[in-house]
Amino acid sequence: MKKALITSLLVATLSLSFIGCSSKTDDSQVNTEPVKKGVSVEVLSATRNGIEDVYKFSGKVEPKETVSVVSTIPGKVAKVNYKVGDKVSKGSLLFTMDTTDIYNNINVLKASLVSVEAQIQSAQTGLDTVNGASMQTQIQSAKSALDAAELNYNNNKTTYENNEALFNAGIISKADFDRIELAFKNAELQYNQAQEQYNLISVQMPEENLRKAQDAYNLAVSSKASIEAQIKSAEKSLNDAKVTSPISGVVSACNVVEGTVASQSMAAFTIMDTSSFNVSVEVSEAIINSIVLGDVVNLTITALPDSVFQGVVKTISPAANPTGTYTVEVEIPNNDDTLKVGMFGEVSFVNQKSDSTFVVSRDSVITKDGETYVYVVENNKAKKVNVQTGIDNGQEIEITSGIVDGMDIVVKGQAYITDGTDVEVVSSEKGE
Repeated sequence: MKKALITSLLVATLSLSFIGCSSKTDDSQVNTEPVKKGVSVEVLSATRNGIEDVYKFSGKVEPKETVSVVSTIPGKVAKVNYKVGDKVSKGSLLFTMDTTDIYNNINVLKASLVSVEAQIQSAQTGLDTVNGASMQTQIQSAKSALDAAELNYNNNKTTYENNEALFNAGIISKADFDRIELAFKNAELQYNQAQEQYNLISVQMPEENLRKAQDAYNLAVSSKASIEAQIKSAEKSLNDAKVTSPISGVVSACNVVEGTVASQSMAAFTIMDTSSFNVSVEVSEAIINSIVLGDVVNLTITALPDSVFQGVVKTISPAANPTGTYTVEVEIPNNDDTLKVGMFGEVSFVNQKSDSTFVVSRDSVITKDGETYVYVVENNKAKKVNVQTGIDNGQEIEITSGIVDGMDIVVKGQAYITDGTDVEVVSSEKGE
């Protein structure tokens, strides 16, 4: 019985040894057998996508409008209501000037106006007197005196002529004739004096008096007009003493201080309209004809690398400047005050665009020996497919013909394969 047990153990041990040896022999045979592998490649499943050929030009952010506000009157600043950075509306009272001197001047002028109005009334009275009944009475009186003197003169003349013949005939004495002659000469003198007085009162005096009265009236009226103009100017200065903002915007500069004299040669305030911004860029002739008013463009800011701002083409220069470029102005809305005046950035203009096409990396397309082609993977083998290309933006390229939806295009590893090469796809992506 014991011998039988030993014999069984021996047989089992030999059997295990044989099995172990047999296993080692099989493993050795598997490890030495060569494994056949293809070239590792990455592929992209062809789907339709969009591509743009974009040109970028640098520019600086500027406000929509900048206005310098200057005091139009000299004087001391009474009150300043805003500081740099404050927002203002059109018509906001920026600062006021001291108006003490202006009010004093207006009061003096108004007093002068009352005085000159009295002068006008007096001159009008004088003018009315010259042209009125009093003057006519004087003229009529002078005319009556002239008529009486003329009658007396004519009577004495007749008497003188009649008695002259009698004297010559010796009928009357010389004494009587001398008396008659003296009376005649006195009558003649009185007549001449009456004539001169009448001429003076009826012609010379009215003309002179009228001229003087008219001059006095005109001077008074002119003085009134001058004073009224000065009052109007002073009242305008009173209004100008309240300096308001001509636009809505942000205060970018304030150069006035309460209690100091405001300069008329330097801007007291500078107001920027930042409801939107302008970015001017100099565009080359290669792209200028592809830009149209109203085009939507993107703006990226150096200081804000994670943000993209949209703008609209506002103006396009019709002629090149001396540097040979064309100025294009883009308007950017100010949506959240993120943009700041003076920031630098790049405006992107789309030269060419396709919204639904096949797009691959530029390196995926091979041009060699007059052919343009890509490799696709079919049944773990590389297949050369001739293609035609379109838009090329330097990083990606459009394929306009040669491939169809779902083709696996080799995008990495294409430099190590040829048509028919066995490949192993290590990464597969679907076009976005």
